[in-house]
Parts: sequence; structure tokens; C-alpha cells
Amino acid sequence: MENLIFEILKMAGFIVVLFLCCLWLVKDKRSFYKFRDWGLIPLTALAGFVIYCIGYWEAGTKESLITLVVRSFLSTFHMFFLHSDLLEVRHHMHTNATYMFAFSIIHFAAFLVSFLVVLQLFGKQFLSWLKLKLSTPKDSYIFFDLNEGAVALAEDLLKKDRKRFILFIDKNVKHKLVAFPKINLSLPRLRDKESLFEKISKTEAVFLKKDFSFDELKISKLVDKSVCRMFFLSENEDYNIHMSLKVIGEIRRLQLLPKELRLYVNADSEELIDLFAEKIGPLNVEVHIFNRSKLAAQELITNYPPVNALKLETSKAVALSDFSMLIIGFGNMGSEALKAMIEQGQFVGSTFRATIIDKEMKCKAGLFEHYYPGLKNYQLEYHEAEVNSSEFFNLLKDKLAGLKYILVALGEDELNIKTAVELSHFISRETDNDQIKILTDVYNTRDYSYIQQAKECFKEICLYGSNDNIYTEDIIINESREMTARKIHAYYNAQKAVEKQVPWQALSPIKKMTNISAASHIYTKLQLAGLTPQDFAQWSTEEEYVKALGNERFENLAKGEHLHWNATLFVHEWDVWHLSDIPDFVSVNKDEKHKKHACLVDWEELKKVEERFGEPYRKYDRDSVRNIWELAKANLL
Repeated sequence: MENLIFEILKMAGFIVVLFLCCLWLVKDKRSFYKFRDWGLIPLTALAGFVIYCIGYWEAGTKESLITLVVRSFLSTFHMFFLHSDLLEVRHHMHTNATYMFAFSIIHFAAFLVSFLVVLQLFGKQFLSWLKLKLSTPKDSYIFFDLNEGAVALAEDLLKKDRKRFILFIDKNVKHKLVAFPKINLSLPRLRDKESLFEKISKTEAVFLKKDFSFDELKISKLVDKSVCRMFFLSENEDYNIHMSLKVIGEIRRLQLLPKELRLYVNADSEELIDLFAEKIGPLNVEVHIFNRSKLAAQELITNYPPVNALKLETSKAVALSDFSMLIIGFGNMGSEALKAMIEQGQFVGSTFRATIIDKEMKCKAGLFEHYYPGLKNYQLEYHEAEVNSSEFFNLLKDKLAGLKYILVALGEDELNIKTAVELSHFISRETDNDQIKILTDVYNTRDYSYIQQAKECFKEICLYGSNDNIYTEDIIINESREMTARKIHAYYNAQKAVEKQVPWQALSPIKKMTNISAASHIYTKLQLAGLTPQDFAQWSTEEEYVKALGNERFENLAKGEHLHWNATLFVHEWDVWHLSDIPDFVSVNKDEKHKKHACLVDWEELKKVEERFGEPYRKYDRDSVRNIWELAKANLL
């Protein structure tokens, strides 16, 4: 009876150990694999070798060290294939309780090693299911569809904190191999064929090969109890829209109350924001619409802000030269880059100039001007020319003087790099200006050695747009930027009567966008004023900060904020609503349906708009300069 109880307890102990190992594997995969590979496997192998040496220590084996070692090694090897050579061990050792207990423990450890290896290779679904059941994260990241962008973002998130809860949902994973850009290569290159699933399996991410359903997947708790971020990054825009709307529909059907849910949707049309706003209603859900071109443009203004290319008079917060750039290729990437540069490239004392070249410019320029009529307020020149044609090089010669940036976005990595190198040679021959940056769109920087060689040989060539650089937490999520935007809105809200205050969630998409853009523009304001975040420690009050700026610098920063606000609306399809076109009975300063705004005028003309609507619009721009003090106090600069 005692032996039976002992055996039952021993079996229960084995089961508990198996469960604890699975739990450890789910909670911290890397540390567990490190323990398995550098602790459990060598110790089990050493212990197995020793236990078989003891068991074989008799007769002929006892007299031959080589025979003892070989037999013990082979039996140790057999252990890991769930085979025991107990019958070959000295018979009287079978009745030795201590030996048999050690023998069974060591073989169980070998079984555990084999079990964990099999689990690692074939048990991803089980481990994912177990981790989903056991996890109660404060923050969760859910990806719908396994693709290059999603994997790049997940890797970046885990690089910063490998304990983050990341879930992938994709029922078609077996067909998902790494997709490479369609590029005509002159030389054959070996390509990495490792599947995206294998990549993500090496991380702590959870993967479920299932259709999406809140009921089946049991992920309602992630929406209810965590700050949940869902990513729809497929290249299929219709799929992304369908799935994100399905999520909202599921939340409504189950009457969930999201703690904080954010949807990141890869799509081209900004108009989708209005569609989502109707579906969301009062739910605590935010939707962010973007595509690769928008992400690359965000990377551009983050790494190469226009203010860094100009000479500044920081005592007055003015630029001492115009900002001039050349764009080669006017597809989605070129147009998004132009809009981003216009939005962040407005300064007192400077004029924004851009020359755009494309071989199909006539139709592209017409469509662009149709969508963005407000951009006629800037000095934009559109030229139709083939790259490397006589017209192309003549345009380059005419525009080199004063040029700050050249942006190359022709749609193919090899062509972009080749063009950038040719431009570098041309600039070095035609001018002594070595400050012109050649910003070159490159989809894939990881696999092409010639790209890295070009970057190293030509220091003025700056690469942007690769998956590794744009599918990142800083570019896509950037919660510090949103916190700053919310703080900016809260500051303006506090200036209004209580009945006129609007919470962040109730803001229209364009108002949220202007606040987010203002948050991004803080860096430019500080550069113009010659300040750093650390400088604010010397002032105890907002009044001291404003006094230190001085009247001229303060006023120029306010004027610059108005220029920036104008540009933000212009690049989002708004245009000027001239006072002469506004009926006398209209009491609002904007027409949201037709995207027209009366305040989209020069600083000097704002006085007439103020008189017409009885609101101090210039004060709002000055308040944005004052508000920098509040942001500094909140450590949001």
C-alpha cells in the first residue's frame, strides 16, 4: 500500500513538474530555453552517463574503460529518444532503491528535454492557447494577419520589452512566406526563405491559427482589462477595413466596455476616419489610418526635419533662408513626403519651395492639386521629365542653388539608389555645396549589400522607408506624442467656458490631427527659439519663461505656429474660406463638409477674421507658445 501511495505521489510530482515547466515556458520563453540548453540538457546527459557507468560496472566492462565509456554514452544517447537500457544494467542494482530512484529521475529529465523540444517544434498552438489563458496583461498587442510589417513591429516592441503580450491571429499561416519587393535584379542573390511564422516563433509572441472571433478566441478580457492595441497591417486594404469593422461589431454585440482600445489600420483613404467614427459612437476606441508612404514620411520629418537644414536667428526665432527641396518621383511616396515637409517646413522669414519631377507629371499634378487646393499657397513647381534626360539635368542645374534636400522616390530600390549615386556625382561636379542631403526611399535595406556600400561611400545619401525603420513603436504608436497632443488640447479646453469644453474622445478627426501635428512641431519651436527641454529648469513660472523669450521671439513663435496650423489643414485637403464668400447669417468660422476655414489666412489678415467672428484667434497661437511651459513641467518635451 505504501509503495502504491509513493508511486502515485511520484507520478503526481512528475505531472506538476511538467505543468510548471510549461508555465515557465509560457511566461518567459528565453530564460527557460537558456535553462534547458545550458542547464537541464548537459546536467541530464552527465547524470545519465554516470548512472549507466555505475550500472555497467561489472565483469568485462569493469576491466575495459573504453567499453564502459562507449556503452554508457550510447545508453545516455538512447535516453533522449525515450528508451531505457535498464535490462543491461547489473541485475542486483534493480533492487537498489536509491539507484532506481536516481535512474527514474534522470530518465524523467531526459523525457522532459525531449518533450520540450517536441513542444517547441510542434506545440506552438498549445503554448499560445495556454499563454492566452494564463496571461492578464496591462497592455496587449493583437496582430491580424502575419506579414512583414507586422513582424517588424512585433520585433521592435519585444526588443524594448520582451515581456509584452503580443498575439498574432492568422489562419493561413502555412502559406505565409517572406514577401520581397518586386525588383528587377541584375545579379542573382540568395534570399532568406525563412517563413514569417518561424521568425515570430522565436519570440515571446503568441500565435493562433484560427478565424477571428471574440467567442472562440476568448480575447474579450484583453479588451476589457488591458490597454489593447490591434493592428491590421495586411497589404489588402479591404481585408484591413473589414476586419477592423468586424472587431467594432463584435464589441457592440458582446456589449463590451473597452478599457482603452486603439485600432491601427493600413489603408490609403483618410476619409475612412469618418466611417469609423460613426461605427464607434461613445466607445472608448481610437482609430489610426496610415499606409507605408505615410509612415515613411513620418520617419523623414523625425530624422530630417526641415528646421535642421536652415540657418536660424534663435534670438528672434526666425529662419535666415528659404527652405527649398527637389522631389524626383511623384507617386504615393513622393506626394506624402511633400505634404509632410510642407506641414513641418513653415517658418517666419522663410519661403517653402519645392520642385517636383515625374515622367507622368501632367496627370499626377492635376489630381494632386484637385485634392489639395490649399497647397497653391506655396511655391510648388511641377515638371514632366524622364530621369537622366536632358530636361532632367537642366532642371537640376537651375535648382541647385539654395537646395536643402533632394528626395528620390521612383518606386524601385535599385533605381532609387542608382539615381541617388548619379545625383551625388552631379552635385559634386556642379557645385561646392556639400550640405544637400539626398533622401532615398529604400524598401529593403537588410538584404542588399550594394545599398549599404552606397550609403558608406556617399555620406550625403540618407536612406529611409525600410520596414525595419517605419514599422516601429516610435513611428506607428508613439504614445508620448499622443500624450503631448492630449495635453495641448487640455490646455485649450481650460481656456474655454465649461459648457464649451470638448473631451478628447469627442473631438473631430481633423482637430485630433491638428493637436497631434502640434505635438510633433514642438521640436521645431524649440530649435527656432534656441532652447532645449533642459533649459526650462531655470524658470520657476510660465511668466518667467515668457519674459525670457522676449516680445519679438515670442511673437515670431506664435506666427510660426499659425503658419504650421495653416499647413496642417492644407495638407489634409482644406482650403481658405474667404470672408467675402461667407453669408452674413453664418456664425461659424469653418465649413467642415466642404473643408473650408476662414482662419486659413496670413497672420495679418487674422484681425479681420477675429472682428467677423468675435474670437481671438491670434491669442490661440500665442497660447500654444505659452503652453510649452506646461508641457515642459509634465516632461512631455
